[in-house]
Amino acid sequence: MQAAFEPTDQQKDEAALWHTRRAGGSLSAAQEDEFENWLNSDRNNRLAFDQMRVLWAQIEDPARRLSTNRPKMSLSRFRSWSPSHRSFAAMAGMAAIVGGIFFLQPDIIGNIQADIVTDHTTVTPIELPDGSVVQLAANSALATDFANGHRDVELLRGQAFFDVVHRNGDPFRVHTGDATIRVVGTRFNVDYLSHQTIVVVEDGAVRVSSNRDADGVLLGPGQQVAVRGDALATSKIEDVNLALTWMKGRLSVRNMRVADLMTRLENYSDGKIVVVGKIAGRSISGSFPTTDIAGSLETVADAIGASVVKTSPWLTVIY
Repeated sequence: MQAAFEPTDQQKDEAALWHTRRAGGSLSAAQEDEFENWLNSDRNNRLAFDQMRVLWAQIEDPARRLSTNRPKMSLSRFRSWSPSHRSFAAMAGMAAIVGGIFFLQPDIIGNIQADIVTDHTTVTPIELPDGSVVQLAANSALATDFANGHRDVELLRGQAFFDVVHRNGDPFRVHTGDATIRVVGTRFNVDYLSHQTIVVVEDGAVRVSSNRDADGVLLGPGQQVAVRGDALATSKIEDVNLALTWMKGRLSVRNMRVADLMTRLENYSDGKIVVVGKIAGRSISGSFPTTDIAGSLETVADAIGASVVKTSPWLTVIY
């Protein structure tokens, strides 16, 4: 049973929409009146809106300070921030700053583990020690292991296209959090975004396995597999080139969830992109430039009847 003063999910969604509109400064006088009426019509509406304001402040204030100051803290200074030397309030403040770091740089752990990290705008060609070539998408991270005859790479984040050279039958392996891709010599794309791994083969053959299915599936040209957790779902695609348009500065998609498209566009953005409400689950098709994220967001919004508000340099909301 719901507590007497506990907003429903619908009230939370409505509060998020009202906060977004007000933050963007785009409300007319009539809309301000509508907002006041909504706020006063139900105590839980006001509670939901207050909760949203607190949440937004917790996210944006640390991010704003970090973006301006970019503080660096040595290990010795970090250790000095112990409960015996600082008040609980100070520790809470430090937690907020750490939260801000992960809001601005959620990929910081992956970057530490990686050998190669790309920026938010550049597709980077990389020749690996065995002569294979990888095109690494913007905001992607790759770790490599070519010691002792190994040919192993780990895509920690992002997207990559591999052109693998044949070498005496030695396998070349690509690892993600979900999958292992084993090849001898071939050309294929690996997309490790949206909480799953998607592999598309342009030429040759690859075997893709999940963490619990060591045999996996064998893919040929024009085939793809999506790996989420332990599940592998294979399919044939009409146009392999559609999956490779990111190398030419565009994202071309067919019937993709808006939330998944936003994840990909965020990869090319300096800030977070948040989708609010039911539009996250809607499908969209089109081709969107990665060199003009603001323009791409407006195009998406026009296509699905949504609105875009940039609440700060670090956060854009589409609703």
